[in-house]
Amino acid sequence: MLSDTERKVLRILYNFSNVHHCMPDLSELETMSGSNQEKLKTALAGLREKGHIIGKKLSEVKIIKPWPDEKKEEKKTYINPWMD
Repeated sequence: MLSDTERKVLRILYNFSNVHHCMPDLSELETMSGSNQEKLKTALAGLREKGHIIGKKLSEVKIIKPWPDEKKEEKKTYINPWMD
């Protein structure tokens, strides 16, 4: 499961690359995310470890899995025993 910062960075990278056809640099990513550079570097490392992105430099990053694999919870329906 991704942390909030990792999820935000992944969404920014995905959307930025689709609009601009390149990856943002670290200062742009810092501005867009509202996080400092150390948090961003930690988030990028986490995304690499979890297999969402590949590439050493931010300019060379390729997105492998744009959305995290999250298990959907089954909806529990409440049945009122007093109603037909």
